[in-house]
Amino acid sequence: MTVTKLLIANRGEIACRIMRTCRELEIPTVAVYSDSDRGSMHVRLAVSSFPIGPTPSRESYLRVDKLIDIALKTGADAIHPGYGFLSEDPDAVRRIQEAGLTWVGPSAEVLEQMNAKITAREIATRVGCPVLPGIHETLGDEDLLTEAKKLGYPLMLKPVAGRDGKGMRLVKSPGELRRALPRVKGDALFSFWDERVYLEKALIHPRHIDIQIAGDSHGNYVYLWEREASVQRRFQQLADEAPAVFVTPAQRKAMGEAAVAIAREVGYVGIGTVEFLMDAEGHFFFLEMTCRIQGGHAVTEWITGQDLVRWQILIARGERLPLAQEEIPMWGHAVECRINAEDPDRDFAPSSGRIVYLRTPNGHRVRDDNGIFPGWELSPFYAPLLSKLSTWGPTRAEALQRMHAALSEYRVGGVRSNVAFHKALLEHKPFLKGELHTGMLDHPWWMQKKLGINLKFAVAAALFDELEIEERRAQQPNRQDDCESGTDSWKSFGKFSRL
Repeated sequence: MTVTKLLIANRGEIACRIMRTCRELEIPTVAVYSDSDRGSMHVRLAVSSFPIGPTPSRESYLRVDKLIDIALKTGADAIHPGYGFLSEDPDAVRRIQEAGLTWVGPSAEVLEQMNAKITAREIATRVGCPVLPGIHETLGDEDLLTEAKKLGYPLMLKPVAGRDGKGMRLVKSPGELRRALPRVKGDALFSFWDERVYLEKALIHPRHIDIQIAGDSHGNYVYLWEREASVQRRFQQLADEAPAVFVTPAQRKAMGEAAVAIAREVGYVGIGTVEFLMDAEGHFFFLEMTCRIQGGHAVTEWITGQDLVRWQILIARGERLPLAQEEIPMWGHAVECRINAEDPDRDFAPSSGRIVYLRTPNGHRVRDDNGIFPGWELSPFYAPLLSKLSTWGPTRAEALQRMHAALSEYRVGGVRSNVAFHKALLEHKPFLKGELHTGMLDHPWWMQKKLGINLKFAVAAALFDELEIEERRAQQPNRQDDCESGTDSWKSFGKFSRL
């Protein structure tokens, strides 16, 4: 297996992230782009780039035939899927490997087993990992309601082929289950082309713990500690930190060994994440396995000093894991905030449009993974991610302080963002105490939250930025400044887009 030239079958932040590691490894990169991504950051960073189709992903980034054709024409011998799109599609993996290309990720056989949530639960049970009770049989709605009553509410209704929390519903009564069944089946059919569903006993307000694992083709496996991913909305993570709060060394070891046992059982080769739910008593239960690099990988890289994308490429080349389990360090604490173009004032409605102004934070132990720039047009066709901002400190308190300061520097004009929401989160007393669970955002407590000690600085900086734009425009009366069209919208921003 060779990786001498890499085609990245993705866009945005993760494509840029992969390219930066490839530069260090002196691996030329090939970018693909849809019509609306022409001129995007990942296109600018790549050594070469090629159009792949119209804006809708089904006509561009999901076209395996076009990806293979471009790879062969450019001499790329490997494809990295990033996350999302084709990253967990076993049919795509087979077609790419049949074309003689290296796939930077696990095999199609592994993806088929772990994508089927019922099969994944059976594998976890087989290696002795705890799982929550559930109903796995394919039943008619009435029979499912009967069996659900025996299992007892509350229950989670989930698509069999689901991933990333899509389509899941919490049901607390037979009536809620009856109403939820057609909706979840419809979502599953639309998103995964499979309407099968299953039921699982629900934990109310559990913690969500991700165990980062790695395996090579030589039979070596390690876990790179854990991430706390409990700050979620609609089962989508908004913030991550590592290590997890209040996880004991014994719990960490037990979850890590369980995750490695699952990976070993299926012959997993690559970087992946085994996800667990933990109840108030500290008991953990297998949730699912994510067979790709995850959005929260930066915090794992902070505390271990490792580059997980580099690990992916080395593993794909057939090399051994860079470190054994006892050699993997754990330094300090890291936290990540996912900066999205969305409006917390309007139930986190996605925002799209031209970025007329952008100033991202930097400084000591601050990292901002992004794929945006001033003048870039955010498309409504893709996820509204702006960047993944992460910070490190020797303690959790220092990492959070550094993150709060970094958020106070973040400026984006032209689209709304959730920056001030994250500032409110970092001032929320339960969060500061480490009292985390997946229901933290069930009630909009942040709507009444004061915006914190940096309010005066933030307002002054925003006004200064506006005056600077006005001054430039006055000095160049014949030139229409790119920011001019966004001035009115900047003035009309609510508190969450301004800060």
